[in-house]
Amino acid sequence: MALMNNISFRPMTEKDIGGADALRRLVGWNQTLSDWRRFLKLSPKGCFVATKNSAVLGTVTSITYEQRLSWIGMMLVHPEHRRQGIGRKLMGQVLAYLQGCGVRCMKLDATPLGFPLYEQLGFAPEWTLTRWQGYGSIHTSPSEGSSNVTRNLADADWPAVQEIDKGALGVSRGSLIQSLARHSRRALVWPSQGRAAGWGLLRNGTHADYLGPVVCGEEDGALALVHELLVSAENRPVFWDVPDQNRAAASAVRQLGFAPLRRLTRMRLGPPITKSDPQAQFAIADPSAG
Repeated sequence: MALMNNISFRPMTEKDIGGADALRRLVGWNQTLSDWRRFLKLSPKGCFVATKNSAVLGTVTSITYEQRLSWIGMMLVHPEHRRQGIGRKLMGQVLAYLQGCGVRCMKLDATPLGFPLYEQLGFAPEWTLTRWQGYGSIHTSPSEGSSNVTRNLADADWPAVQEIDKGALGVSRGSLIQSLARHSRRALVWPSQGRAAGWGLLRNGTHADYLGPVVCGEEDGALALVHELLVSAENRPVFWDVPDQNRAAASAVRQLGFAPLRRLTRMRLGPPITKSDPQAQFAIADPSAG
């Protein structure tokens, strides 16, 4: 356990989840208690907190895929304790842990606030994405009456779903996406017959439903998944994180009446040993997970 100005830096435990979520609520992010539990389950030694007098002042999480790529997320510092080096110290801890595990490539989705710190630590930009907000009830599916409809994701679909996902991200993240699917409002694959060629989720969030991931190499399939998932959102607000390079998705999100909220930058530290395909990602899984 490291100390700095009476602030302790140590691995996160189950007992920290309440304080971590209170910090998440304070800064207005959309994740839930289930997300914190998922991070700890998937990476029990790779998540860290900064605490003072038992209060959580900062957090950072990591998830490692195939021992080749680690994703860093939930980098939060209490607004009243920023500019004291807490974020830098937390990043130092998680990077040291990941490098000690032999991981050579780390990625994250940087907010404008966090971008300068990550750049100073050696992270390089790869591409940008935009968070959009809209509503579900106004949307109807374009696939009604056609053969290219979706169906609910079944256990038998997982081999195809994981293959599709690995093709888009460059690594397998089967444990993550199966956990996300189990806690989703809706999980779909496309097309309705035969082997899945695309898949997508609509998940619960604190402030809005979250559309993603939606992964499909065919535009028609991706659009069918998006429309069917948005119908399931009914009249609730929806967040949708879209890679800016994916012109079809960027066009669709505007046509569906969504408004941009903020831009994020996908950044990498280490060699480009994995190659992702933003054109196949109509919606990412989450900035904290890739």
